Amino acid sequence: MGRSGELIKFTNFTKSFLNKKRMHQFLSNIEAKADNKGRLFVPALYRKSLEKWEETASLYLETDAVNKCVKLYPESVWKKLDEEFKSKLNLWDKRDLNLYRQFTSRAELVELDSNGRVLIQKKHLEKIEVETDALFVGVGYYFEVWNKGNFEKSLYEEVDFDKAMQEKMGNRP
Repeated sequence: MGRSGELIKFTNFTKSFLNKKRMHQFLSNIEAKADNKGRLFVPALYRKSLEKWEETASLYLETDAVNKCVKLYPESVWKKLDEEFKSKLNLWDKRDLNLYRQFTSRAELVELDSNGRVLIQKKHLEKIEVETDALFVGVGYYFEVWNKGNFEKSLYEEVDFDKAMQEKMGNRP
């Protein structure tokens, strides 16, 4: 069972920001193909969500240290997460500075071109084992790009998923 089934915990700071913006969430999973230059068409559903966020050009790409995927954040979400993370650190402390440096060095700004494609560097595609076939996965306020087989392996078995949801949500009607 992979960790991708776990819910992301946003702090009150982030929840407050997201609620104020009334952000449109990224949901579902959609197959896509990378061209020989590493460009992927961002699914129309996700581009429409970005338009509602008034963020159609720039995304922050972060490699996932736990799963074999890349995460793509709208700029405003990335900036809030970055602010939140920095607020928990003392950048005069060597350990905290190294942690922040490693966190930011794994991220990069990527642009959507006029055709709605995003260029993902070959090193990232190799890391996530995407040659041509990719899977976009919506995760609320950001989305991920996966190798479809790796994504499916990361999921809970159906029975385990139901149990985990009951544990987290209780037996609510």
